[in-house]
Amino acid sequence: MNEQKQIARDATFQIACAVEHLAWMRGVLHVLEDRLRQGCDEHYAAVANLAIYNADDWHSQLDCERESLERRTDAVFAEAGAAPHSVSDENVARTSKEARP
Repeated sequence: MNEQKQIARDATFQIACAVEHLAWMRGVLHVLEDRLRQGCDEHYAAVANLAIYNADDWHSQLDCERESLERRTDAVFAEAGAAPHSVSDENVARTSKEARP
C-alpha cells in the first residue's frame, strides 16, 4: 500500500473513532438528561439537552465527512488500481489483530 492510501485510511479511521466516542458521549448525556428531568431540575436538563444537540451535530457532521472522504479516496485509488476500503472492515481487522496474544 502506498503512503497516500495509508494516510487516507488512517484519517478515515480516526474520524470513525471520533464518531464512536461521540456516540458514547451521547448515551451518557441522555442518561444525565433523564435523571435531571426526574429530579425536577429543568434548567440543568436543558443544559444537558444542549450538549446532546451539539454531540448529535458533531456525530452527523463527522460521519458525513468520513463517508465523503472514503468515496473520494476510493475513486482516486480505483483509478490507480487499488481496492476500495471500508472503515468498519478496517476497525474489525484492527480489533481482531489487537485481541490476539
